Amino acid sequence: MTEGITEYTLGLGTTFAPHSVGVGNAGKLWVTTSNTATTGSGCVVRVNPLRPSELSRADHSHIPRLTAGIIKDPLGAAKVWFAAPAPPAQEDPIVSMLTTAGYPVTFYPLENDAKAESIELETTKVGGAGTPTYEYSLLFAEPVHKYVGVLPITQSGAGQVEKMSVEHNTWLWDVAVSTDTDGKTHTYWVTGQTNSNPSRTMNGLFKRAPRQNNWEHIPLPGGPGQKPYYVKVDTEAVWVTATNPNQVLRLNLNTLRWKERNLGSAIPQELTFTPNGEVWVASSMGIHIFDGQMEEEGTIIQLPSGGKAKGICVGSDGNIWYTNPDRKTLGKYVTGLAVLGAPSRTGRTQVVSHVETVLHAKEHVDAPLVAEYVADGRPIPGIPLTCRIEAEGATFDDNTRERVILTDQRGRVCLPPVYAGDTEEEAILSVGLGGTEPHATTKLHIRPA
Repeated sequence: MTEGITEYTLGLGTTFAPHSVGVGNAGKLWVTTSNTATTGSGCVVRVNPLRPSELSRADHSHIPRLTAGIIKDPLGAAKVWFAAPAPPAQEDPIVSMLTTAGYPVTFYPLENDAKAESIELETTKVGGAGTPTYEYSLLFAEPVHKYVGVLPITQSGAGQVEKMSVEHNTWLWDVAVSTDTDGKTHTYWVTGQTNSNPSRTMNGLFKRAPRQNNWEHIPLPGGPGQKPYYVKVDTEAVWVTATNPNQVLRLNLNTLRWKERNLGSAIPQELTFTPNGEVWVASSMGIHIFDGQMEEEGTIIQLPSGGKAKGICVGSDGNIWYTNPDRKTLGKYVTGLAVLGAPSRTGRTQVVSHVETVLHAKEHVDAPLVAEYVADGRPIPGIPLTCRIEAEGATFDDNTRERVILTDQRGRVCLPPVYAGDTEEEAILSVGLGGTEPHATTKLHIRPA
């Protein structure tokens, strides 16, 4: 089945192959690449999901030749963050890039020979129950020195890297985090592989529980020779892609029991959670779809013109986007979600809390609204929700009235701070999945100072 898929050229020629894809600020898609030449600079591509032929290339010597795993700035700044798994000597592998003219980049120092094989977002709730505010960090797996790095992100930039050493003899690959219902307590998960140079002897999934310094080794169901790659966590399970054999694996967070689905000759790559609670997996044969409980065997969507799928994400338009390195293309699968105003067939956005209902002119509120995206009765992380203000004077903290924010590990978003102008009005705050489903709304009454 290839119906519903369209692929778009990225204009990369033979020099670059697309790697990962993610949602950035203003709902744009950003694609990291691998430079197939032996020398030269790197390239990152910006794509408008509403008009995919609109491309903008950040292509200069300050971008590492291999970039992977890209996410938008969690504080709403006009920047994206990505990892550099195989940087040249002296090249720092965590990079932030402004999405403004010239695409200036900033490197964050690690060891000179360090790598960053992945990048993930951690969200931590701080403050009291009545004032829900959040802090953010970037997680990455560093295999040479064997640690999971935690890089705090603040308005003034990134802080110092905290290093959680992994004592097992394994080559770290990808990292994920699950968060308890308090929004503060984290459990970390990292995949590790055997490797020849330097020598690493263990495959498996590794878990660091709250208030623990050591990592528990969790063998994969395919045996010690099964090699894991990418990992993601929802509110109920850890999902892993693996080879030898080629499988998609689901580890129940409560029972720690595995479920597995065989992919035959298809080599699985990155995976994403979709708005209807499914898990979609890119592979060398196409895109595989599994229900959130892995009760069914799953289905496959073959790519229309061959090649392989590698990176995958849910776009701000609600559709599935993937990279095809062989054909140097970006693919879109139309999900067919319900139109705005109609009952949603897949999931829904609902308000969790809104602390302030009255705001005086020229004041601001830090956390005006917390919402969650729910499908099949469970919150879904990693969904791009569109946050809006309908007002004459009030705006978000960056003077905009619309922003796309990914749901966190608990399937939630906290709207950015709202600044009131000098107009007395009833500002409408809303959040939902693009224009594909009814938004959850609330009012913020702005009164004279």
